[in-house]
Amino acid sequence: MSVAELASARLDWAAAQLADCRLCPRQCRINRAAGERGFCGAGADAACFLHYVHYGEEAELAPSLSVFLTGCNLRCRFCHTAIERRERPAKPLTPELLRSIVQRGLAEGARNVSFHGGEPTVNLPALLRLFAALGGLPPIVWNSNLYCTSEAIEALRGLPAVYLADLKFGNPTCAERIAGAGDYWEVVRSCLRQVAEAEPGKLLVRHLVLPGHLDCCTRPALEWLAAELPAARVSLKTDYLVMPDARGDAQLGRFLTPEEAREAERLAAGLGIPLAAGPDFSSVRDAPPQGREPLEVEVVISPTGAVFLHHPTRDLTSVALAVTQRGKSEP
Repeated sequence: MSVAELASARLDWAAAQLADCRLCPRQCRINRAAGERGFCGAGADAACFLHYVHYGEEAELAPSLSVFLTGCNLRCRFCHTAIERRERPAKPLTPELLRSIVQRGLAEGARNVSFHGGEPTVNLPALLRLFAALGGLPPIVWNSNLYCTSEAIEALRGLPAVYLADLKFGNPTCAERIAGAGDYWEVVRSCLRQVAEAEPGKLLVRHLVLPGHLDCCTRPALEWLAAELPAARVSLKTDYLVMPDARGDAQLGRFLTPEEAREAERLAAGLGIPLAAGPDFSSVRDAPPQGREPLEVEVVISPTGAVFLHHPTRDLTSVALAVTQRGKSEP
């Protein structure tokens, strides 16, 4: 069955979820169809606050058309989009708008469409309606925290080409302190197992190494992946970017040190985890121009000279490549 046909078959389930929301462990049980909002803040319809062709994803995905949606069921202090979700105006994601976004993204070289947040799963009922209305979508990447129910995972079956799933923390204490979800470690491991068993080969697990959290989070996360999901592809991210909400945190308020990054990579190698290739920014040289409205982007340089791109569009990536190459060529 096609994505549109699968989504159409699940519209009754989507309507029931809107009337009594049970998509995630928060179990708000509110009536989103009547205008009520729960912990995540998502409504009956999905709303998009940002979209562009993203060159900073893993090599197997980029360039990827990233569609950012409002609503999230976690409160991660280091979230890259938290402020934007609060401050950027969001547009209702109608079939016409999504079709236009996808057409533009494909024209600009995107290989897939990736739904981000916030968290896409809290928008699943609305996205099912959109998928049912639109045939011929490019491959779907579900960029998710997987902090959701088994029922939501089952409703997703067959829709994404890739589940790009975060495994953020390695214990309940850090998950509660940093994201407000003490049951995160148990819930997300269960969901990862479910995806891996139901749709083998589609799971790409991403772990962002947090400063000061090698032993409490990175080590147990990687050890669990090596023991329980040895066939899953793993992306180890060492490009932690300090966001405003994290600046007051003694650990999260600093950049990752080069030694922490090397230690995380040594740990993965010691566990026999083959890591997915990171972004290949050189591909931007052959990319078509991006004909879109201006987008506010950032280049951040850490105290050690590492360059971080917040929203790596084609234009920003091209500038960053030129600057770094020039720096290497100069004495």
